[in-house]
Amino acid sequence: MEVPMYDNNRSQDDSFDSLLGDDVVPLKHDTIGDIRQAFTPTLAQLERQKAAAAEAQDQPADALSEIIQHWLEPGEAISWRHDGVQDGVFRSLKRGDYTPSASLSLQQHNVTQARHALANFIHDCYQRGVRNALIIHGMSRHSQPKPGLLRSLCGQWLPQLEPVLAAHSARPEHGGLGATYVMIRKNNAAKIANKERNRRR
Repeated sequence: MEVPMYDNNRSQDDSFDSLLGDDVVPLKHDTIGDIRQAFTPTLAQLERQKAAAAEAQDQPADALSEIIQHWLEPGEAISWRHDGVQDGVFRSLKRGDYTPSASLSLQQHNVTQARHALANFIHDCYQRGVRNALIIHGMSRHSQPKPGLLRSLCGQWLPQLEPVLAAHSARPEHGGLGATYVMIRKNNAAKIANKERNRRR
């Protein structure tokens, strides 16, 4: 049997027809879709991504317990600082010398809502470079099982949040024992910017 030779002078379509016969019909050429469109996220996928991002943001709250370890007495102040915070800096915080750049009110929150709101607020402050904030938690005079529930929990939660350097009950003009000053550590971007400023001096 002789094998048909390919003729360079004939078109590729003619050669294809001669090899396969007249009863073979070529397939129609469908338009090839844009692969980028095939991987465009659907609305459901976008919502799942948002939910995952929200869950990741809530992770700092997962380590915070809603069981009170120490109930604050009615006249007892929230007062805590990280070991590295100097005495003079902590005194300035207690005196209200550092103007809060952001504030959060927890007065209309239940315990679980307050836990997540506080953790997310501190996380956002750290990311945005906010160094001093004010938490308004109220006195919780009528809370159950005893007064001071939310205030006691804030005093317990703040030291457990990694960005927090120090916390102290506020001055009367900023809410007194019903509010707390919070000092937040510098984020990496702020540290780099500070080094750059010092280098230029």
